[in-house]
Amino acid sequence: MDFLALAIICIVGAMLQALIGFGFPIFAMIFLVRLFPFSAAVTISQFAGLIGVGFFFFKYFKEVRWNILFPFLFPALIIGIFLTWYSAKLPISGLKICLGFVLILIALYMFFYSGRFSVRPTRLLGCSMGAVSGVLNGVFAMGGPPVALYLLPVTENKIAYLASANAYFFIFKIFSLPIRFLNGAVSIEQSSYLVVSLMGMTVGTVIGDKIMHRINEAMLKKMVYLFIGISGIVIVLEELF
Repeated sequence: MDFLALAIICIVGAMLQALIGFGFPIFAMIFLVRLFPFSAAVTISQFAGLIGVGFFFFKYFKEVRWNILFPFLFPALIIGIFLTWYSAKLPISGLKICLGFVLILIALYMFFYSGRFSVRPTRLLGCSMGAVSGVLNGVFAMGGPPVALYLLPVTENKIAYLASANAYFFIFKIFSLPIRFLNGAVSIEQSSYLVVSLMGMTVGTVIGDKIMHRINEAMLKKMVYLFIGISGIVIVLEELF
């Protein structure tokens, strides 16, 4: 039953990732922490996610907006890689409640006011949002919301947004996953779950890629901001109750 549950989680989460450009780790962690210890759940989530983000990264490689992504990428990697190693020593529960409330406030603001202002992809904005994403990725493996909030308003179309977002996730996972494995996050006995997660992620990514092309930019933005808000609510409720 654990194998079946993991496969379903990965299929649904991969479809979500394909549709809005992020979200698999947030969705998956809601359920995986009930099946595995926290460190193993994070590692399985990141390992499975490598398939999904890698698929879109290579498929739409020519659409990646590197000039916009680079200011975001470097601080995210530096901070995120350090916190990936250090995260085992941090008080996760209190930090997660703060994260949840921040996501809710950001989602409400962006959902109702996103059309009333424009965002310029400055280096300062990119570095700031990249630092935030590095913290969230290193501690919670949930660095997607800052990526979406930064890239969605400044990329000119849906494909450029998805390509750039998945380029960041792919590069980050390449650096962070070896650290988690070296820290012993997944035991030899749990290695079979990694295989199942990859299979589920592959199926969900293929399905999601076909559905993604039917969603227009306006609907994509609403889905992104709505999911950020829902993620915040779920995180807060999980920690409080």
